[in-house]
Amino acid sequence: MSAMNTLRNDNAQGSGTQPKILLVDDRWENLLATEALLKPLGASIITADSGEKALNLVLENDFAIVLLDVQMPIMDGFETARLMKTRPNMRNVPIIFITAISKEDHFATEAAEIGAVDYIFKPINSDILKSKVKVYLDLYTQREQILQLNATLRQSNEELERFAYVCSHDMQEPVRMMNIYAGFLAEDALSQLDEDSQRHIGYIRENAVRMQKMIRDILSFSRIGREAIVLETIDSQQVFSEVMQGFEDIVAQKQAVVTAEGLPVVRTSPTLLRVLLQNLLCNAMKFQDGSRTPVITVSASREGSGRNAMWRFDVSDNGIGIDPVFYERIFQIFQRLHSFDDYTGTGIGLSTCRKFVRLCGGDITVRSTPGVGSVFSFTLPDKA
Repeated sequence: MSAMNTLRNDNAQGSGTQPKILLVDDRWENLLATEALLKPLGASIITADSGEKALNLVLENDFAIVLLDVQMPIMDGFETARLMKTRPNMRNVPIIFITAISKEDHFATEAAEIGAVDYIFKPINSDILKSKVKVYLDLYTQREQILQLNATLRQSNEELERFAYVCSHDMQEPVRMMNIYAGFLAEDALSQLDEDSQRHIGYIRENAVRMQKMIRDILSFSRIGREAIVLETIDSQQVFSEVMQGFEDIVAQKQAVVTAEGLPVVRTSPTLLRVLLQNLLCNAMKFQDGSRTPVITVSASREGSGRNAMWRFDVSDNGIGIDPVFYERIFQIFQRLHSFDDYTGTGIGLSTCRKFVRLCGGDITVRSTPGVGSVFSFTLPDKA
């Protein structure tokens, strides 16, 4: 019996990507019959004629499903299953008990409490057993494919973020030097340059500044998700006031009216809240047509209860508005609805907001009427 087990186990482990089935029964004729029945399913089949051998096998293998005889000497199926479930790699593995003993309900109840997914009585209906095992094999295969896909996507995203970070970081120095030397040229040779040449130098400096801003935005975007998000209890009204200090010049220039009252104390990332308010307030003041005084209001309300409770912040303005067909597009990186000459910007701000807020368990949306104004709403989990 042990020689047969060794050969069968070696063949199964050499199969690599095939899902593995563990058959546990103290009678060799039952193992042979069940193995022959399940062999057409295409899985690797590993057998054990005792609970002790089965426990050793789960230390060395990852199984898709276990078929376990209940009535075995020394260690019965129930005890074997309990010990199996203590192993991290076995906690979610389905176990089907197979038994010829009592059909009393308490045995099935005990099996369910251990974590068994089924309790089959002998003599076994071969078609039913095959169909049940196939279902769990298919589920295992699908789960493994999803895990592999997630791992591949995660690796690709990490590589893209590293690439963006490295490229952006390495691009900063030559752009900085371009701006500096264009400035030297404008200062040292201004009197020797004709009007067209002076205008060309101005274009170089303007585009160098624009490129520096884009690089900084790309760096900020690539950093999101790479570092742990630290939650703190913060007064969002105070954060609003601090953000507005940085907008004093533009508020004065546009004579904008920006108000916020009664904003809550929340437990979230202070960096996140600053990024959201800075981007949304900046856009609210920027996307105006000059026909009226900009009026911008920030408000907050609590929604839901218990674990689903959220704080919803609304940033409303009376700006140029957004056509509903562009609601999704504006949250995509590098997407702009207007030329740079009309409204400056890199097209990264809102995509940064969405990426950041979703990492924190919230979301950001917009509703708007062209020519009337917009309301940007973002939610944060109420973790207070």
